[in-house]
Amino acid sequence: MGKAFHILLLLLLCAPWAWSQNAGFSPVFTPEQKALLPEEVNETSGLFLHNGRLWTHNDSGGKPILYGLDTTTFQVVQKVTLAHVKNKDWEDVCTDGQHVFVGDFGNNKGQRKDLRIYVFPLTDIPVEGNATIMVDSITFSFGDQTDFSKRRVHDYDCEAMFATDENLYLLSKGWETGTTRLYRLSKKPGKQVAEVVNGFNSQGQISGADYDRENRILVIVGYVKTIWKPFLYIIFDFDDTGVNLANRRFEMPQWAGCQMEGICFFDDGRCFVSAETSKTFTSRIFVADFRKWIEENLKKKTP
Repeated sequence: MGKAFHILLLLLLCAPWAWSQNAGFSPVFTPEQKALLPEEVNETSGLFLHNGRLWTHNDSGGKPILYGLDTTTFQVVQKVTLAHVKNKDWEDVCTDGQHVFVGDFGNNKGQRKDLRIYVFPLTDIPVEGNATIMVDSITFSFGDQTDFSKRRVHDYDCEAMFATDENLYLLSKGWETGTTRLYRLSKKPGKQVAEVVNGFNSQGQISGADYDRENRILVIVGYVKTIWKPFLYIIFDFDDTGVNLANRRFEMPQWAGCQMEGICFFDDGRCFVSAETSKTFTSRIFVADFRKWIEENLKKKTP
């Protein structure tokens, strides 16, 4: 091996990039940590922004409560309880600007046949104070799942959901293959079958997503299970008709061991990202700023 080879190898090892099958080299990206989260939301799993508050929930076995966090202190200042339901394994929450959708579809063992999404009007959340609200639900199954026996070596877990103007979408968490499938559902309550409409090699387990409907930008967060290294995807020009998944991956090796679970936009090109308590980190909140990467993709705003 000659001198040129050794120089190239040194450059590859020292450069702040990681190989991605989807987008060639992936830039290393470090979100800014904003605060540690209170113990009350130590298993934060989904996020959405409403009335100037950041809303989250705990996952499996938590209370059936959405917690409103102050966006400066990130302390719990408001609680909304979903009446007459349980939190079997709430994994994500999203809104389409009209309704809130709470996904009780965590399925680590691959054996659940009671997957559901709770639905209620966004206006049911009071501006101030706690509340208990009634909800409808969507019950569903994965249209391509026939084997319910694999127990943690399967691709039918789900922890990520987002809403467009027309539909709900789910991203599978591929424990077996490290890939993800994109499923589509109607937003109407009732029994449904989630059908595959797309997918890609995510090279890790997807744990959260959010969609900027105005700019048609989808963001996805996840981690590589063997080394617990988090990553982010930006998908530009997502469209309900073509279900475009042209993407760019960002690695976050500086936060290896941090189990990032929730993500939501709060501005053009900026997101809150939450991490639940793991073996090496307590729960915390970050800000991910993508503006310099997606500025050319954002629509021009009129004053």
